[in-house]
Amino acid sequence: MLILRIASAAIGIAYLILAFYVGGWFLDLSVLVISLIGMHEFYTAVRHRGYNPLSWVGYLFISLLFWFITLYSNDSHTILLGALLAAFFCLFLTVVFPRLNFLDACLTVFGCIYPGMAFMYLILLYDADTYGKYLLIFTLFATWATDTFAYFTGLALGKNKLCPRISPKKTVEGSIGGILGSLIIGILVGMVFTHFYKVEIGYLHYAIISLLCGITSQMGDLSASSIKRFCNIKDFGRIMPGHGGILDRFDSIIFTVPIVYLYYLLFLN
Repeated sequence: MLILRIASAAIGIAYLILAFYVGGWFLDLSVLVISLIGMHEFYTAVRHRGYNPLSWVGYLFISLLFWFITLYSNDSHTILLGALLAAFFCLFLTVVFPRLNFLDACLTVFGCIYPGMAFMYLILLYDADTYGKYLLIFTLFATWATDTFAYFTGLALGKNKLCPRISPKKTVEGSIGGILGSLIIGILVGMVFTHFYKVEIGYLHYAIISLLCGITSQMGDLSASSIKRFCNIKDFGRIMPGHGGILDRFDSIIFTVPIVYLYYLLFLN
């Protein structure tokens, strides 16, 4: 199982590196595919609880929004407007489709926002100014460092449960270790960017972003666990052997990337 997890992760990381290197339409298309798969996993999960979201509406809406963003308006305001339009449209569908109740409409919209629109911030952060791609790579390193350090710290020192109702295995010690791990790896990656790539963001910003990633990535992890517990499933999917589905692997990224993009708009833009 461990070998399978490592092999699967290696393939995924290699693909991400390729997507970031090529950029352009290849990155946009890759993010769209990941978003659609993530939405499919979410809609499938809530169906386990007897809900019936209009998944095809969500897929169509996100595809059109991606097309508009990549061709015409690559900014966060378009995504916010898209979320509002999605809510209006899906509520109107309760009139057109009598079998669609209010909760199903809400879940259809929520699937568009989480994970559909959240993944779009990968593109927004990548295209942000001169250092956008470096900020995105930095965010990924800090986020995955949080997951890794939290796991091993919890394994070695974990005693106090962090959130036993949602995720019994997570501990306070592991959570603290994850935040510290994000800070350590973040500073190291920042040093590499500063000295070898002349990325002039500043170590204070690197430290703050690392702490933000360390906190919000665990929020994303716990939120995904809460959804899985509600839907009574172990994993969202099986597309990544040894890891589960897209949402199992990218649950933290869904939270960290939009937060880092917001930080960029407020303090680095």
